[in-house]
Amino acid sequence: MVQRIGPVDRNDGWPRRASLAGYRLVFNMLGEDSNVYANIEAASESSVLGVVYRCTPEALRIMDPYESGYERRQVNVISEAGELLDVMTYIALADHVTSVPTSPTDEYLQRIVVGATEQGLPETYIREIILSAQKRLTSTE
Repeated sequence: MVQRIGPVDRNDGWPRRASLAGYRLVFNMLGEDSNVYANIEAASESSVLGVVYRCTPEALRIMDPYESGYERRQVNVISEAGELLDVMTYIALADHVTSVPTSPTDEYLQRIVVGATEQGLPETYIREIILSAQKRLTSTE
């Protein structure tokens, strides 16, 4: 993110780890390069863990072209401290979602795992991310 929008605000406890209830992480966003990328989709009994950054409207405008195939949506998350936060996330557009089981590239998955580790997400959740990516791959065999 820093490479795209510049320095990230790290004041007043930002960024913050948070949970998005009613969604799950999936690898089904088909990019223009024919690779699949992470996405979130509605799933009533699931939740997605992640990190909330404080971004200016200008930073979001800079991010948008990098997130081709996704749309920005406002969602509510709960921070580790129990705060309800209104945040923006990117969710794949319907015409960019593939139903064909495909795994992300090793490089892309590694970037997600490294980022999740650096941000202190639980190891059990990081293992779930890896298994989710592998599940899509093994379901094609």
